Amino acid sequence: MSRKYCFPAVFILIFCLTASATVRAEEDRYTIVVEESFYTVAPENREEFLRVYKTRLFPFWQEMKKMGITVDDYRMYSQRIHTIKPLWTYKTVVKFKNYAAIDKWLEIRDQVYRKMFPGEKGYKEPRKIIDAISGNHWDEFIREIPLD
Repeated sequence: MSRKYCFPAVFILIFCLTASATVRAEEDRYTIVVEESFYTVAPENREEFLRVYKTRLFPFWQEMKKMGITVDDYRMYSQRIHTIKPLWTYKTVVKFKNYAAIDKWLEIRDQVYRKMFPGEKGYKEPRKIIDAISGNHWDEFIREIPLD
């Protein structure tokens, strides 16, 4: 190939690769699986609930992010103004990379948890504490809908 055609060919190649990466990033944005978990916790159990989340579950989810299972920070929310229904005290949000990441998480979660917290049985151990002190709990899996 002569030098005359080399620059335009390289320019076209770079343009195509950049456009392709942008399209893939836009498509990936809509493959993320968002899990929102809602908890109703009595006032006398809130301190323990937050302790378990801060000391066990939050570090665990940070590790999942490092491993590429999740794509954003693990977050917790409380309502500023409580509605009548649905009544919830805390909401946690985790964003999985895709459905395959959820399968991988299910496969490795106990092993990763035991490595982080030696002597504990696995991921289900703090979940049992949370379930015992939560009055009600439900999960919702949501997805973003493109508006443009």
